[in-house]
Amino acid sequence: MQDIKANAPRILLNWPTPPDYIPPPQLSDRQVSLCPKRKAKGFGLNFVNLSKELVECPEEDYDLYDFVQQSEQITNKEFDLVVVWTSSFDYSNPLNTKKFGCPTVLLAGDTHHWEFPINHLLAYWATEGFDYVATAYNRQHLHWFAAVGAENLAWLPLISMRTVTHDWVEDRENQVVFIGQQGSRHPRRCRLVQAIKNADLPILTKTANRQEAAKWFAHSLISFNCSQNGDLNLRNLEVISAGGFLLTDQLSFASGLDELLAPGTYCDTYNSEAELLEKVRYYLDHPQEAIQIARRAYHTFDQHWHPRHRIQNLLDWVFGGELPEPFRYSPRSDVRYFVSTASSAWIDTRLGIYEPIQELHRVQERLRVFVGRGCPGVIAADLLDLPRLELYVEEGFGDPCGLLQQKGVPERVHEVRGEPASWPSFDAVVCTAEDLQRLGRPVRANFAFVLAEDHQLLLANASKLMEAVLTGFDFGKLRFSVRLYPDTVFYERTYLNFPVFLSSQVQTVIDIGAGVGLGSVCFRGFCPEAAIHCFEVDPLALHLLQQNALGLGNCFVHPVGLAGQNSCRTCLLWPEDPQAEWGVEQVLPFREAREALKELGLESIDVLRVATGGEEVEVLTSLQEQLEDIKVIYVEFCSEQDRKQIDQMLDPTHLLWQGEVVAGQRGVLCYLSRACFVDNNSSLGEET
Repeated sequence: MQDIKANAPRILLNWPTPPDYIPPPQLSDRQVSLCPKRKAKGFGLNFVNLSKELVECPEEDYDLYDFVQQSEQITNKEFDLVVVWTSSFDYSNPLNTKKFGCPTVLLAGDTHHWEFPINHLLAYWATEGFDYVATAYNRQHLHWFAAVGAENLAWLPLISMRTVTHDWVEDRENQVVFIGQQGSRHPRRCRLVQAIKNADLPILTKTANRQEAAKWFAHSLISFNCSQNGDLNLRNLEVISAGGFLLTDQLSFASGLDELLAPGTYCDTYNSEAELLEKVRYYLDHPQEAIQIARRAYHTFDQHWHPRHRIQNLLDWVFGGELPEPFRYSPRSDVRYFVSTASSAWIDTRLGIYEPIQELHRVQERLRVFVGRGCPGVIAADLLDLPRLELYVEEGFGDPCGLLQQKGVPERVHEVRGEPASWPSFDAVVCTAEDLQRLGRPVRANFAFVLAEDHQLLLANASKLMEAVLTGFDFGKLRFSVRLYPDTVFYERTYLNFPVFLSSQVQTVIDIGAGVGLGSVCFRGFCPEAAIHCFEVDPLALHLLQQNALGLGNCFVHPVGLAGQNSCRTCLLWPEDPQAEWGVEQVLPFREAREALKELGLESIDVLRVATGGEEVEVLTSLQEQLEDIKVIYVEFCSEQDRKQIDQMLDPTHLLWQGEVVAGQRGVLCYLSRACFVDNNSSLGEET
């Protein structure tokens, strides 16, 4: 067994993360660390000091062996170990790693979010044939690597952490502190921080470098943490190492949180907004209990959790074949091991279900998923490592691997009986075609995964969730990052030409049929103080709208469609036969526009956008009495007849300001209130 201090191996580390955000871990004193050129310069975050010893590498996939041979910075070309850290959002993946003739390790980064995050790493592992695979954040995903044939698997929790300690502080501010990112990538975190604020509980939220963060953790009674999507994130040990009391979200039985930090002993957890608020109040009223837990964890950190221990575990594993429980991944560390590896033939289907549902889980507080009786049991086993997923099964559910004996699982598995009409509406259903025919009546759900007899997917409408791309909009000094689907239709020229002379008068914006929120992004750019209310009913659009709205601020999402009258509309997702009386159907709620806005106290409107895919005339008719007072109206249309009728309806009170027409049949029109236009011209005349 090799001792890192006595005989440090020569290690080549690929590190694609900006070093001022998370610096490369020091695996050896004889280490060469590579980082893509632009990222090596850092993001200007100053969270930690930039490493001066990084070697800049290409920003795209590249031949690692050739790069090292040609590098003038790397004089010694021989290495004892090659380690690659990567995630699906890293576009610089080193290739030809085996040519060095030494062991290779894949440190799997974020597999809990982004585009096909698990698929991406499985494909990369297969391409390079890594000898070892380890994860720092997502032990629950190691079974996927086992299923494709990887044999040497390990969980090395938070090996990438840069330790910043703080002297113990006994007297603390009676407050909650949250240090970290919010915004569209962290919907649940945003919701929970806002819930604490709405409850009038004392909370300090900010971004800070590691030294500043350690100070706040040490001096505050409660350090709040929320994972991005069921991952064991760095914040857990960052809080503990500084002496903070960690209150974090409850993760799944497969995450390793319970084995590592023993909630109740070294930290505490919550599994819902209500429980979070309850525990915050409790510890604010009982500060000594929080301090006692924090003290116990603080004095345990150096002996058991310091990253140097995980680094030594890695080296002992690679060079000596030794890795203690619970860090070695095996059947003893995951009850799903055998059922997952035995079901490797269906891995494409399984990931085609799991990754979109994992993405839904990142955004929604609770997910209700129905799995039919005819589906392989491994699908339920895959899904139950999402800690806020509620699984619905038919009577007689066959537990494939003792899942119901795992902590936190029994209360999340529910039996449904009787006819599907009496069942709840689900976020997603996973069924065989035979299941659906047998049930005889439609199962209601937003998303459907339908399997053939050979367990191949016949339908997976949620797969589009994984295709979303990131783009940016600039409005002077403001920049908004927005996620949208590649086929999103947006009349950019019209929306980016907002009548800015009215911007200061805009207090309320109503966006009906908001889609993914691109119109609202423009309204926020031109009307920074306005309250924006978005109405959208399509589940695919809603998924991105809920995230994009977080980046806008003072933007409220209402998951309902507005129309000319109240209704619930059904859309048969599968089968394609419209006459079928069975299958999976979406049920979409619509409210009469005027009534719905009145209930929300939104009768005074400054900017109105209507883009309902063919019902614009009905919505405008519903709002007829309010139209005269609306300053700016954007209306999209889907036919020449609608365009003419819209113009006829608005002409008495509004002037056509601009628009775009495509092939005479669809486009967008922008109208200005005639009264506002006259007032503005009069003001301009007085100024001249």
